Amino acid sequence: RGRGVATGMVHSIDIHPSRKHVCVVGGSSGTIFAWDLRWAQQPIPLSGVGLDETAQPLCESEVWEVLFDNYTQSSDIISSVSTRILPVMLCSEDGILAIVEQDERPLELLAEPCAINSFDIDPQNPSDVVCALEWESIGVLTRGRDAMSEE
Repeated sequence: RGRGVATGMVHSIDIHPSRKHVCVVGGSSGTIFAWDLRWAQQPIPLSGVGLDETAQPLCESEVWEVLFDNYTQSSDIISSVSTRILPVMLCSEDGILAIVEQDERPLELLAEPCAINSFDIDPQNPSDVVCALEWESIGVLTRGRDAMSEE
């Protein structure tokens, strides 16, 4: 549990690429939390049902996988002294591939009529994302440079 919001079952975890004490988890009911392991009792909610009664959750199903996304850069994260969390890419049982970022609206990249069971971001070319779909097929998403925030 974190800040009174149940995290549910955890399905995926990723460690921040440069801050090894920061991790992100994805789980039941669209929940995504980041933790600074030095202060494990204070998770940072990124998405989930019940976080804010006025906001629509990105997805209400299981989050199957989460990965930090070093392709989508926020202007606040460019500084090495920034305390913000890198954007996080997720895939879900209800067919959503999206990016969530601390205190920002989610960016939906793909919506499929079936579950997106897993995905991977090419480390050599992070604009390319490969997804495994429930219907025994693979999807490839190539993100353009215009998807990046202005520096």
